[in-house]
Amino acid sequence: MLKLLAFLFFIGGAVRVCFDWRNTISQADPFRFTDTGTVWAQVHFDSLQVLQPAIERHIGPWMWERVIFPVLLTPFAPIMFGLALVFWLLAKWKARRP
Repeated sequence: MLKLLAFLFFIGGAVRVCFDWRNTISQADPFRFTDTGTVWAQVHFDSLQVLQPAIERHIGPWMWERVIFPVLLTPFAPIMFGLALVFWLLAKWKARRP
């Protein structure tokens, strides 16, 4: 199961890199990754709008300012590749345990 998740995150990152590359080629701009917040807004904008007030009300404004908002500004594809690596390493670690 962990290897499947790693594979899916890797494929998701690769697909996003292809989309980012296609967008920069069509606009004749230098290559740049799309940030996570933009990808989330493209997929489901309403849930992104509800996220900030919900986190600030139920957890605290510090969580939004120091954790969530910086993650939303982080490029999406490297996050996907990082998650793929984490799940792949977890699968390897689990396979080595008796």
